[in-house]
Amino acid sequence: MPEKITIQCGERLSIEGVEALHTQLEDALQQGSDICLDGSLVQYADTAGLQLIAAFQRALDKTGHSACWAEPSDVLMQTAGYLGLTEIINLSNSTNTL
Repeated sequence: MPEKITIQCGERLSIEGVEALHTQLEDALQQGSDICLDGSLVQYADTAGLQLIAAFQRALDKTGHSACWAEPSDVLMQTAGYLGLTEIINLSNSTNTL
């Protein structure tokens, strides 16, 4: 089984980047390993971006693998909190280092 895969969420976790991020997440899901989402660069997040992460988390849960966050930015934490998604996208179990 592959080691944990790290995926960089970029500066904008938003509708503009959902397609590209979806491709990365889908590829990681197909590899069958745990995932680490790096949210350290996120300066803007919207509902579409966080919905993608929520859907990915549900799909990953079905495989028996998990996703964690490394260094989620304050913006990411606040936006997820406003939308009530902190638990759903597993931000409550984030780490401060990669």
